[in-house]
Amino acid sequence: MDIDKLKNDLRKFAEERDWEKFHSPKNLAMALSGEVGKLSDIFQRLTEDQAYKVTISDDDLTKVRE
Repeated sequence: MDIDKLKNDLRKFAEERDWEKFHSPKNLAMALSGEVGKLSDIFQRLTEDQAYKVTISDDDLTKVRE
């Protein structure tokens, strides 16, 4: 995997959509927090063994992969 190419592709993707104005530290932190919250919700009631075995519903497994 070429990390520099990936970074450039992502930068170009954002530029084409004029998203730079939304990429402030505040907005990025808020967006990240929201996504982490969704992931945490899936795992919060699982034991460590269940989490490692990913013994969750197919719907939740799809969300984890996303």
